[in-house]
Amino acid sequence: MTYVSSRYEVRENEIADMAVSEGLKEALVKCGFIDRHQILSYTTGELASILEIDQYVAKLILEAAKL
Repeated sequence: MTYVSSRYEVRENEIADMAVSEGLKEALVKCGFIDRHQILSYTTGELASILEIDQYVAKLILEAAKL
């Protein structure tokens, strides 16, 4: 995914660098997540609900966002 602004491109790369599957990265971007700080502002339950995934997987995403 390419954005017009280089600022957003850098943030997309932040998601791309996370240690989660490509499918989860795509889901995060598709749901509007642009950086790790944004992901970390949600609880496990909220993230699971937004992405329509299991809470365990949401917890893994939150852990990856902390790194």
